[in-house]
Amino acid sequence: MKKFMNNPSWIFLLAIPFFLITSCKDDDDQPDPEPAKEIIIAVGASAADSAQLAFIDVEEEYTIIFEEGEFSFTNTLSMDGKSKVVIKGAGREKTFLDFSGQTSGGEGVLITNSNSIRIENLTIRDSKGDALKTKDCNKISFVNVGTIWSGEPSTDNGAYGLYPVLCTEVFIDNCFAYGASDAGIYVGQSDQVILKNCLAQGNVAGIEIENTTNADVFDNEATDNTGGILVFDLPGLTQNGDATRVYNNNIHDNNRVNFAPAGNIVANVPNGTGCMILSTKNVEFFDNTISENQFAGILISNYLFINDMPSDPDYDPFPAGIFIQNNTHAMTPGTVDVANQPADIQQIIGLLGQYGLDQPNILTDGLLMAADAVCIQEASATTFVNINAGDPTFMSVTTDITAHDCTKTRLPEITFDPF
Repeated sequence: MKKFMNNPSWIFLLAIPFFLITSCKDDDDQPDPEPAKEIIIAVGASAADSAQLAFIDVEEEYTIIFEEGEFSFTNTLSMDGKSKVVIKGAGREKTFLDFSGQTSGGEGVLITNSNSIRIENLTIRDSKGDALKTKDCNKISFVNVGTIWSGEPSTDNGAYGLYPVLCTEVFIDNCFAYGASDAGIYVGQSDQVILKNCLAQGNVAGIEIENTTNADVFDNEATDNTGGILVFDLPGLTQNGDATRVYNNNIHDNNRVNFAPAGNIVANVPNGTGCMILSTKNVEFFDNTISENQFAGILISNYLFINDMPSDPDYDPFPAGIFIQNNTHAMTPGTVDVANQPADIQQIIGLLGQYGLDQPNILTDGLLMAADAVCIQEASATTFVNINAGDPTFMSVTTDITAHDCTKTRLPEITFDPF
């Protein structure tokens, strides 16, 4: 016995049962892993009903997953009053929510009165009306989402692709919009907006920021639209637009014939417009590449030029606080499409012809409260025309840009944590 006790191996042998008991006890005490908070929608005949039920019943912290494939809907897919929900597909080129057979509802997907909602990695196709509308939402994110209408863009297509309205903290990243008869990516009457890395193609307006405050629009491409990027302030809405920065975008070849339905405000946008700033306040437009937009690279206009009797007595139609700086311009002279322009735009083109002027990099109607409402700091080769529309004889057209040789206080970057 003494010899055994002097052998250190006995300590190891005695310890084995203890370690086994302890190990078993630790395993028994481990809590079961929580089940994944996921609702999976598989392709099939019941997918539309399953998706709508999920949109109704989903709880906080859940993810609704559309698997790879095509999902057909005949009604609007709607969600209301939800919080902290992710809606995702397998990829923008892999998951398609198809509304080509839609028989009821004004939108493809509609999300209202919700907080912290994220939609990602899917495409919404051929909706009867707007493709993806969010209204009265806080902290809404669109990431790698496509909205498309098949075939050649048409007046019969829905008005808007991505359409957040009356929302706060709107985050739009790496999205694609094609074929909208109004705006491919539209942000309206919202506050705190980041819109980046998107491609808007084949729409009337590629990207439109309307009556929205505190928006950053950058690193996007707008091409083959009627107008590339629009920043508008219109009468009769819940708020006025203010503080938008548009920078580092590639805005090129936006010469598509305007196919907006008659009566829409964007039906007045000339084809060949790179960027149009209409009646809004405090816009910075800088470090963009603007090329081969055949009417004008940047168009600055007063709503009174379109409608001299706005119905809103509190509406101020005069642009102010506009700062255009350090953009790169390129335009091939003599390529403007005259025949397919609105009548007043044909008149402007004819007027420029009378003065022997080509379509300019920057064009303004001159309806300003003061010249320094628009400050321009561009390269010396940048062409500029002010048609001075306040002169009914149109005898005051000028290419003198010196009245706009001023600067503005820079706007702050928009920052928030997207959901």
